[in-house]
Amino acid sequence: MTSVPAAARLQTILIWSIAVLAALFLVWPVWRASFPMEIWGNEGWNAYHADAAMRGAAQLYPPTDGLVANNYPPLSFYVMGWLGRIFGDPLYVGRAVSILSTLAIGAAAASVVRQFGGSRAGALLAAFWLVATLARFFEFYVGMNEPQLFGLAVMSAGFAWFWKRQRQGRAVEPAVLVMVLAGFIKHNFIALPLVALLWLWHENWRLGLRATIAGAAAAALGLAICAVMFAPWFIPDMLFPRTYHLARGLSTLGRLQFILPAMVLWAIWAWHERATRAARLTTLLTAIAFVLCLMQKSGAGVDENAQFELIFAAAVGIGVAYEGLLRDPLRSGWSQCAIVALVLGILIVRLLISSRLEFAYVLVSPQYRALAADHAAITRAEAVRTAAIPGPVACSNLVVCRLAGKPFVYDPFYVQMLVETGRMSWQGVEQLARRKAIVKDTTDPRANITSLWRRMRSD
Repeated sequence: MTSVPAAARLQTILIWSIAVLAALFLVWPVWRASFPMEIWGNEGWNAYHADAAMRGAAQLYPPTDGLVANNYPPLSFYVMGWLGRIFGDPLYVGRAVSILSTLAIGAAAASVVRQFGGSRAGALLAAFWLVATLARFFEFYVGMNEPQLFGLAVMSAGFAWFWKRQRQGRAVEPAVLVMVLAGFIKHNFIALPLVALLWLWHENWRLGLRATIAGAAAAALGLAICAVMFAPWFIPDMLFPRTYHLARGLSTLGRLQFILPAMVLWAIWAWHERATRAARLTTLLTAIAFVLCLMQKSGAGVDENAQFELIFAAAVGIGVAYEGLLRDPLRSGWSQCAIVALVLGILIVRLLISSRLEFAYVLVSPQYRALAADHAAITRAEAVRTAAIPGPVACSNLVVCRLAGKPFVYDPFYVQMLVETGRMSWQGVEQLARRKAIVKDTTDPRANITSLWRRMRSD
């Protein structure tokens, strides 16, 4: 029989190996953050709106008779705009905040694991695995100027604080207000506050009612303030036209491969411990996050961010389940050392299996780093070329358009949704663009960070 100290040593080595992998995978998003190339299409869009917020409330939500719209809540634009005034361009500030938010989400997952009765080792596993998973498989969100991870960091912090206050017998309303605040950073986080309130209703309906009323009142007050502050276009802009297709939602099932091993390991434990509070809580969290992931993904324009609450749930699940898995719920008779190696080995192997090699190129290839510098120079040259075009420009790369000092006059996704929902025809779009003297321009693809992707094959 393998000794417990040997299993503990192996556990320490493997859990911290996941931390090392997380650090390695973060090399790529951290390194690329200082380059002027567009990481993803939302980057310039968010930076333009941060600029608008700093010019005044009337600028943030444009009239619906144009070719641009803003369907995000306002708080992230003000935060990035204010930070941009202190530290520089909101584009780069947003990238830094995204990276820091990734680490904060990992810390929040670790805290929730402890609140749900998990061990210190389980909490570390949850934090390291979550950061490694995001940096490995969702790397274009980590370090991108997009408030998704910033919003989740605030939401998950409020979620962790909720359970801490409940365990201490204190009022949970302050934590609920933090979660409401997160909704004004990004408004598609539903699973975490819903699970918290449902569980509170289950345990004490009076406290649940009080917390629900407090949260609903705060959200309603915030929306009312926004409706007045950004009148008259806040509500119309937030009701952004969008198509929905069930097939699009189901298509995300294949993308669950990145967290499936963790979910299977959690499910083995959860079934064996199904009568316990921890198993029922993590089951509720995972089930609601899964359903909402499919529902959100059915909407056009919703990307991998639909999975983020489910990834958080999987991290909490594997963290809570870890010590229980070491008790051999399948009655295999294996030593604890063997079970540690199996559980953590499965997670590590899945993190390693990927076509994404950019972090390795950054570390070992001077030619690759020189190529990135060349593409950065091309991006700046493209901005100079775009700036020389007379009048407003509909750029294929909004980061370049903004760098060129051009106003934001054409939102490709919004225009596409106007056409697909029948609110405007392509002919009408072209006529409106001509009336506004908008010139369409295609940017050199090397001004996009995808030109530096190094993939063995498609994931």
